[in-house]
Amino acid sequence: MGDPQTELSQITVAETAQSNAPASARVAASPVLLAKLAALRRRRFAIEVGTGVALAVILCVELLALLMFADWWFDFPWGLRLVLFLIQFGIFNVLLYRYVFRPQFRPPDDDELALQVEHAHPELQSRLISSVQFSRPGALSPWASADLAASTIEQTEAATATLDFTRVVPTGPLKKLSAAAITVLLMASLGFVASRAVSFDLLRRAFLADVAVPRKTRIDWVTGEITVGRGDVVRLEALANGVIPALGTLQLESAGRREQEFQMDRVPEQHGRFLRALENVQEDFQYRVRLNDSESPLYTVHVVPRPTINQLECEQIPPAYTGLKPAKRSLGDLSLLAGSTLRFTAKATKDLRSASVRLLGLDQRQTLKVNRETPRDLAGEVTIPTKGLTGLAFELIDTQEMKSSEGTVYRIDILPDRPPQTKLTWPERKEELITRLATMVVGFDVSDDFSITQVALKYKVNTVENGAEKSLELGLESGSTNRVRRRYEWKIGAIQPPLAEGSLIEFWIEARDNNNVTGPGIGTSEHQIARVVTENEKRADLLNRAGDSIGALGDITTDQEKLNRNLGTLILEKTGAR
Repeated sequence: MGDPQTELSQITVAETAQSNAPASARVAASPVLLAKLAALRRRRFAIEVGTGVALAVILCVELLALLMFADWWFDFPWGLRLVLFLIQFGIFNVLLYRYVFRPQFRPPDDDELALQVEHAHPELQSRLISSVQFSRPGALSPWASADLAASTIEQTEAATATLDFTRVVPTGPLKKLSAAAITVLLMASLGFVASRAVSFDLLRRAFLADVAVPRKTRIDWVTGEITVGRGDVVRLEALANGVIPALGTLQLESAGRREQEFQMDRVPEQHGRFLRALENVQEDFQYRVRLNDSESPLYTVHVVPRPTINQLECEQIPPAYTGLKPAKRSLGDLSLLAGSTLRFTAKATKDLRSASVRLLGLDQRQTLKVNRETPRDLAGEVTIPTKGLTGLAFELIDTQEMKSSEGTVYRIDILPDRPPQTKLTWPERKEELITRLATMVVGFDVSDDFSITQVALKYKVNTVENGAEKSLELGLESGSTNRVRRRYEWKIGAIQPPLAEGSLIEFWIEARDNNNVTGPGIGTSEHQIARVVTENEKRADLLNRAGDSIGALGDITTDQEKLNRNLGTLILEKTGAR
């Protein structure tokens, strides 16, 4: 260590000298030089931007054209096109940063610009850089001469008065690059226009559009990804433009099997349409279509089982008027009474989204209820009409939107409710002679499948109200029943107005059943005639009928005597034989 007294003395001397030093000198900057340097800075920025734009045009357009050609040749997948697009985008951004953004945000300072000028004009001998630096605060030492610095700046202004600083930036490279860029743009534009049918799609693919590589033959549409039912016939189609070949090729790939090729035929009278039908498809497969030099992407056909009815139970609910109880019905015997309700429950082979039943013969569909908790269970009911319905077919849609096939048709035979069977049992003759005051006995027999609710005697008189139809209600003794056999004493004299002799009465029996669903059923007997005659005509008729009866009895007696004689002869012959 040194002597402390000596060090203290040195510090004191230094402080004394500093306090006695003069203040730092300052020189004003030259506005002329600064303006020229600013113009140089702008010129440099413009040259760099132009260079960057020219380089971007040359590199990016040529690279894009090269990649479009390679894509046309090799048919790049989308992933590779994405990588190439990112590379082009990266190159463009590097040029943009290098020649536009960096010069904008980090421009050259005055020292760098001054050195560039002095490098182009050695005769300045560092006076320009010195003039730029002298005007900065603190650039001159306390003992430097400010007059000398100001004199240097004045000499520099005089020396550079005729110099154009912007000319120190060479423009030759920019001119060459610009010419090259214009040439590249012109050639690319001409080529694009000349091959726009191909280039437009290639350009779209370069920007990641999902379009096919343009070929001489262009595939505009393919059936694509589809889902079909197992065992279905799959129709695969394609539409083409451009050069249309005579035949196409369908390539199939399936798991565990070698690749197969099938011929695709042109559809007659449909330009550019090709078709191939594959029958009884059982498993998933992938396919592509090749037409001339064009090839479609690889598509998948998903094969899934169609929903079907696995279990089906039917119950017939007869109309209430029949008094019959509900009964289970076999699927092979659906002979149903008109007006009945066929209620059924079923279970499908797959989970269902919706279900309906098609009513064959009526061209109608009826929605069925699908159990949301157990979507394979469904239920519904169908009202049996009087006619038209021939069968049922179920239509199912599962949760994959797969529809059921045509499926089983369940035949239905409609049994109509027959009207009451009505018969006149008396009088026996089709035409009866009566007097005006007679009581005519009318006998009838009515039967029905279920029940009779009304029986009436209908008649018309040709001399009363122009033969208008009249009706006499014949009450049922024990209410509604399924058979009525009785006789009714019809008092002809009670008919008003009284009947004239010679009047004709047409009469018949009409019965109604209790069918309140599709009926009522109405049954009528045959029509008979009653003629109103005088008492003498009636007596003569009775005598004639009695004579006919006596003659019939005589004939019977004669026949009986002949039978007895023949029987006796037969007995004697048998006895003689013994």
